[in-house]
Amino acid sequence: MNWDEFGEDDFEAGDSGEQGFVPDGTHVAKITWAGIQHKDWAKGTGNPEGKVLTVKLEVSARYRPIWESIPCHHRGKVEQLCRSARVDPPAGEWDEKVLKGQHATIDTLLALSKAGNEYVKIAAWKPGPEPLPKAVREAPVRTPAARVKAGSPGIGSDDIPFGLILAIASAAMGVFA
Repeated sequence: MNWDEFGEDDFEAGDSGEQGFVPDGTHVAKITWAGIQHKDWAKGTGNPEGKVLTVKLEVSARYRPIWESIPCHHRGKVEQLCRSARVDPPAGEWDEKVLKGQHATIDTLLALSKAGNEYVKIAAWKPGPEPLPKAVREAPVRTPAARVKAGSPGIGSDDIPFGLILAIASAAMGVFA
């Protein structure tokens, strides 16, 4: 077989199943992990142990997750995250796990680290609407078992109701129906 007769095609990196970076702009992301970590780069006079609040955000299965670490002594940024996720800000003995499962509206930028690596930077945490939109508040929890029982298509299908997508998009843009 002579492969030269086929020429070039319009293959794009996304066709291989690889996840790309979240594009610049405003997105609604789900917080899938939250925890307190110790990082040397966060050590300073206000934070001698270098404690950071780290969250993992997922915008879509098409994109790589975003990991964001906020030094705990940057109280304002931590409160912005909490407002965006519609969670009470830290006070006293606060469990960061309350962030897990919440949605946050973020502005993202593609950036370069000092080492020359690309990463997605969260430029701003947008305050979420208070209270949650009705469609989001009343949406049933969709577990894999519930999808099978309901007869939903398999993996890779878009099983998010259009009304929920519309409610989230409207809330992110500040439009209330």
